[in-house]
Amino acid sequence: MLSVYPEFYPRFACKAADCRHSCCRGWEIDVDAHSAARYRRQGGALGEALRAALEADEAGWHFHLDAEERCPFLRRDGLCRLICELGEDSLCDICALHPRFYGEQGDFEFCGLGLSCEKSVELLLESPEPLRFIAGDAVWALPTLLDNLGLTFDPKALRFTPHPDRARYAALLARLEKTEPIDALWPQELAALRAALDSLVPAAERYAQGYDAGRFDRIFAYILFRQLERLEEYGLPALLAFARDSTEFVFLQDALRPDTAEHLRRWSEQIEYSTENVDILLKV
Repeated sequence: MLSVYPEFYPRFACKAADCRHSCCRGWEIDVDAHSAARYRRQGGALGEALRAALEADEAGWHFHLDAEERCPFLRRDGLCRLICELGEDSLCDICALHPRFYGEQGDFEFCGLGLSCEKSVELLLESPEPLRFIAGDAVWALPTLLDNLGLTFDPKALRFTPHPDRARYAALLARLEKTEPIDALWPQELAALRAALDSLVPAAERYAQGYDAGRFDRIFAYILFRQLERLEEYGLPALLAFARDSTEFVFLQDALRPDTAEHLRRWSEQIEYSTENVDILLKV
C-alpha cells in the first residue's frame, strides 16, 4: 500500500502552550485499554491523579474533564503534565496521534492532519503554491493523484471559484443547520449568517475581486483529499461538491470578516470530526 500525504505533513509539531485552541479543552479524551492499564499501575501522586481521572463506560475508558471542560492533565501554562513528568511516550493513542488522520482507498493510504488544529491550518496556508502530495519517491499535484486513483474529471473542477448567489448560500446554510452542533455557539454563528443573508452576496462579490485564489485552491484541494477515503461510497462528484461547498462557506465568512485560518479551523472542528455531519453534507 502506497502512503500519500501533503507535502507539509512531516513538518507538523504541536504548538503546545502557544496554541489558542488546545485539543485538550472541550473534547472528550478517549483512552485506549493498553494506556488505561498502564495509567492504573502508575505510582506516586501522578498515579493517584490518573486513577481519579479515569472513567469507564460501555464505550471504554476516557478522562473525566474538569468544570471548564479541560483535560485534568492540562496545566495552566498550557503544557501536558503527563509529558512533563513522564515524557511523550506516556500519551494514550488518541493524544499521540491527534491531529493526524489515516484513510484507505484501494492500494493507497491517505495520511494527513485535521484542520481543527491551528498548527495544521498554518501549515496548509503558509504557501501560495498549489498543494502537492508526497507518494513514495514522487511528488504529485492533485490532478496526478486523482489520475492515479483511476478517476475521470474536468481539470477546471479542481479549482475553487466563488459563486455569490443568495439562493445557493441559503441552501448551504440550511444543510449546515442540520448538522449536530459541536457547541452552543455553532447554531448562533449560522443564525447570524442567515440574518445577514441579504448582505452576503454583495460582500462576497466585493471580496471575490481581490481574494487570494491560490489560498482557497489549497483549502479546496485539502478538503477533497481528506474525504478521498469515502470515494467508493459516494463517488468523485459528491466529494467535489462537498469540497466546493465547504470552501465556499469559509469564503463567505471571510467576505464578512477576514480571518481565513480561524474560519477554516472552526469549520473543521464542527464538520470534519463528525462522520455523521460529513454524511449530512455529502448526501445532497
